[in-house]
Amino acid sequence: MLCAVTFIFQQAILCFKAYKEMTQRNGLFNFAVFLTILFSVFVLSGCVSLSDAFVSKNKVVLAEQNPSQHFEQEVMIVRISQVLLVGKMSNEERASLHFERGVLYDSLGLWALARYDFTQALALQPKMAAVYNYLGLYLLLDEDYDGALEAFNTVFSLDPDYEYTFLNRALNFYYVERYNLAEQDFLAFYQRNKSDPYRVLWLYLNELKFKPAEAQKNLAQRAIGLSNDYWGTYIVQYYLGKLSVQELQNKAQHFAAQTSTQYAEILTETYFYLAKQKLNMGQTDEAETLFKLSIANQVYNFVEYRFAVFELAKLGQQAQTE
Repeated sequence: MLCAVTFIFQQAILCFKAYKEMTQRNGLFNFAVFLTILFSVFVLSGCVSLSDAFVSKNKVVLAEQNPSQHFEQEVMIVRISQVLLVGKMSNEERASLHFERGVLYDSLGLWALARYDFTQALALQPKMAAVYNYLGLYLLLDEDYDGALEAFNTVFSLDPDYEYTFLNRALNFYYVERYNLAEQDFLAFYQRNKSDPYRVLWLYLNELKFKPAEAQKNLAQRAIGLSNDYWGTYIVQYYLGKLSVQELQNKAQHFAAQTSTQYAEILTETYFYLAKQKLNMGQTDEAETLFKLSIANQVYNFVEYRFAVFELAKLGQQAQTE
């Protein structure tokens, strides 16, 4: 049942575009304000129906937002800014402070400010592998795949064992449909921690494109060594058909308090991987809704948040060409 949802989506997308155009003049895009409006529309309309437990006709499961949740990061930003303004220090120390502030901005979704700080850090200290990793990720999200690849390769030239660049470079290959190269990096990332379900999930998503006949079997084999300390292990069980969506929701409610930051993280991850499943099934409208729900929990520095934003942009581009 998409009934009035189609109309609501159209209006929401128009709102999204207008708001994005306005805010991106300054290089910033704060989803908090926009998504509050967006999901009020969805819930009040009573027209969101995806036959999933997380999303029903009369209820959308979202984490509660605490206005003081990011207070510590904001205080740290002020302190670092004061030190940078008046402090006398070496280039190395100044670069380190720019990097730390950039990471804080990134965690708040202020990616333009984060990029500025990372660029400043690199100008002062040109061999910071972590900075190239962040900048490569931003280039990937901007669909500058060649620039992103160059940045990730630079990371490895500076630090061949920089773990999360294996993931980021794999994602770069994945989104340009070079699945065989993505497989190599996803496997390298997986080999470094076989108990991490998120590494298994990305391998599976890539193998669905690269070698679909083997994907499910490989997922089942890799699931054996996963740790129950990770919420993603239950998402793997759902992908394997061992849990229903309702059972997955029940486990989410027991895994973390519904008022906690961890619950927001769980929902960000869950909605993203549900959306990827819908997208692979060709259910674009439902995938789009789930990506938006993933973003609504405002866990800005999670891979799932970043790539929910990215997937939505790609879906928007596809809609314009149809």
